[in-house]
Amino acid sequence: MGQMAEPPKLIRLNGSNFGTKVPFGVLSFLLAQVDVAGASSRHELIHQLGRVLCTDQRPSMVVLGRPELIDEQSSSLLAQLATMGKIKLFVICEHVQDLPGDLFALYRSGRLAHQRVERMGSMETHAFVQQELEGRVSAYASATLCYLAGGNRSLMLKLMHSWREDGHLLQHNGTWALRINALDSGPAMQALHVSLTHGLDDGERELLGALALGGPVELNRIRRSGLTCELDGLLNRGQAKYLTGAAYKVGISNPLLSLLVRAESSNQAHPHGAELLAKLHKNPLAARILAQLKSLNDLGDYESQLRVAEDFQQQGYHAERWPTDPRTLVGIVEMHVRALAMLGQLSHGLEAIDLARAGLAQAIRESGPRESLDIAFQELELLSTFATLFSTEMTKETSIAGSSESLLSSSGWMSESLHLRSLSLQAASWAAQSRQADAMKLVRYVDGELRNIRFNGPTISNFHSEDAADIEFQLLQAELLSGVWNAASARAQRLAEGQYISPLLISYGDIMRGILLGLGNEYDAALRLLEPNLHQMQVAGDRGTEALIGSVIAYALACSGRRVEAAALVCPEYGTPGAMQMPLNFYSWAAEVFSCLALAELGSPQAARLRLATFAQRARGGQHTLLEALTLGFAARLGDQLVLPQLRSAARRCEGLVGQNLEALADAASAKDSPRLAAALDSMVEAGHLLMSVPSNNEFVASMETRDQRKLSRTVNGRKRASAPQIQQHDELQFEAIEQQPGWMRELTKREAQIAKMAITGKTNSEIAKFNGVSIRTVEGHLYQVYSKLQVRNRQELTALDRTSRRTAGLR
Repeated sequence: MGQMAEPPKLIRLNGSNFGTKVPFGVLSFLLAQVDVAGASSRHELIHQLGRVLCTDQRPSMVVLGRPELIDEQSSSLLAQLATMGKIKLFVICEHVQDLPGDLFALYRSGRLAHQRVERMGSMETHAFVQQELEGRVSAYASATLCYLAGGNRSLMLKLMHSWREDGHLLQHNGTWALRINALDSGPAMQALHVSLTHGLDDGERELLGALALGGPVELNRIRRSGLTCELDGLLNRGQAKYLTGAAYKVGISNPLLSLLVRAESSNQAHPHGAELLAKLHKNPLAARILAQLKSLNDLGDYESQLRVAEDFQQQGYHAERWPTDPRTLVGIVEMHVRALAMLGQLSHGLEAIDLARAGLAQAIRESGPRESLDIAFQELELLSTFATLFSTEMTKETSIAGSSESLLSSSGWMSESLHLRSLSLQAASWAAQSRQADAMKLVRYVDGELRNIRFNGPTISNFHSEDAADIEFQLLQAELLSGVWNAASARAQRLAEGQYISPLLISYGDIMRGILLGLGNEYDAALRLLEPNLHQMQVAGDRGTEALIGSVIAYALACSGRRVEAAALVCPEYGTPGAMQMPLNFYSWAAEVFSCLALAELGSPQAARLRLATFAQRARGGQHTLLEALTLGFAARLGDQLVLPQLRSAARRCEGLVGQNLEALADAASAKDSPRLAAALDSMVEAGHLLMSVPSNNEFVASMETRDQRKLSRTVNGRKRASAPQIQQHDELQFEAIEQQPGWMRELTKREAQIAKMAITGKTNSEIAKFNGVSIRTVEGHLYQVYSKLQVRNRQELTALDRTSRRTAGLR
């Protein structure tokens, strides 16, 4: 508008609770400019407004905010004026279904175009935060900033600076990481709270405190409590909002405000606080506990979360409490189980679930069947299956099979969410055993149903985003355990990009994408992605995840020639004292395999083969058939020919393409058939298992003819080139100016830098050529360019330059 010679008149209108109660309330400013008393009909009123709004054939621009809070008469007038061309109407709303009737009809007719404007997502936030802090930032830190601030850039900046002042956001090994406990405390956070709540009267503060302490409230209960005016004040200030997916409920506008108000309300005595919570909630104690658990979850304080949940379960699940508000009680059990999962104590979750289920069963017997109670019972059954499948009990043969059969026999799920969550759990259960093909059929079916739900939107489905996030997590487990790593990488990337606004899920997706890049032999990209996550886990004290990430980084460092650092990050053997305490699953498998590959790169292939053979036995005892086969495959890759019969046997027990490829690999290796071996490895590469075809420490490749080696190298390089745009697109969103690398590398092209790094590690021209699938003469040409640009004469001087550059920059 500012660039137009004569910009049109701009009129801003905003809906409010006042506007919903008074006819033409939102148009009061415009109606004051016309002779309303002289307008004997609606027709005359519209024409009077048209003359005011459209002068000299130039329609005014009317910007309408919060359309859900305007009356139908105003909606009808605005829609008619827009249709007549008297105004250019711009409506700002969170959801299309917020539009009142006539404006929604205008949208459906195509006269009101729909332009989707996204708030900053997790990737944009990550780049923005790195730019502001001028350094690398962990995915968890940036995702938490985005989540708490609701994507609001201004609020994010205030929160970022407050955390820095209070010591919650700190630098560790060159990465900005978040100290996750007590994020709502400190002088700077108290000052931020004062600024966000400035100007509230006592009634508004009391209602805001109740919303923070008890969570969202039904609108009818607020009206019956006589708090409509206070709610209007909070809505108009943007501190409260109507919640989507929860019909006729009101909550605090963003998680940060809720955290700060909750901390303030908990520290001060409010004489009417308990009385107000009793008015606003059916079960005020349960509502307060659930809100407290969610707040502690936002703060990452899982130990406090566990203490609160354990205190509540002593009396909170009695039969008389269930009929009042079963959904809230189920929510408390879910938060309890999640806290146990984060602390590695998921097996104890079965005790909490059994206690809650006993009280609920008694309530059903005493009060008779009710739909809400039956749904709650099914929720607990599903939660029990989850706790059984993903606890340490998974190492016992009976638990997986028993849980799997219970899911199969379950029928008559009472909601779409329950049905799809049960199927996703079933897929993960089958994938962990030997039914990978069936698991992937379920994954495809559930994916299709989720697409339909997203397409239909909340107007058709009451599906909650938290349920969809849980399903995506389980589907990712199924893809990982089925060996379908291309699909798993794509799903992990969607999670990392903020498909669901959950800091834990975003961080998890980022970590899984790094691990899968490592399995795809993209160790440079894996290193860039995982190092900030490693530093975050070190600050947070999450030893299990730290060990998993460290093992992948150890392999990447070993391949890059940073042997001393790599040796320090290799995990102790699984199941031995000092090893990470983790159930037998994909994560413990990845940690063990990467540690063994790192050991082989560091010159200890025999120790690596022994560890892999031991882990394969553990996987066989835990009924993880595909993990056993993959482990034996890597042992054979490192030169253990004695495991080939076991590899063939384990692969035959697996269903699906990966099992078939491993069986073909075992047969070809036993027969020492070079063309068949190349074909089997080609198939593994196409399935995303590039690490099985890496030439370094690979007896499969070493036993092949030169012609077949070159053919395999072309396949591997083609696969890497196909995935390169995705990796590059992700990396472009990172703040490249702070990438930790020696200064000399900025003088070279990417290929020259790659070859120079391999030369520094001591690899010969022949080894570099074989690894990159090019001729020795090409390598010599690249090295000539490297020496010329850096003004060095040989590898020794190049190595010395690298060492000096790293020491000067303070790099590892």
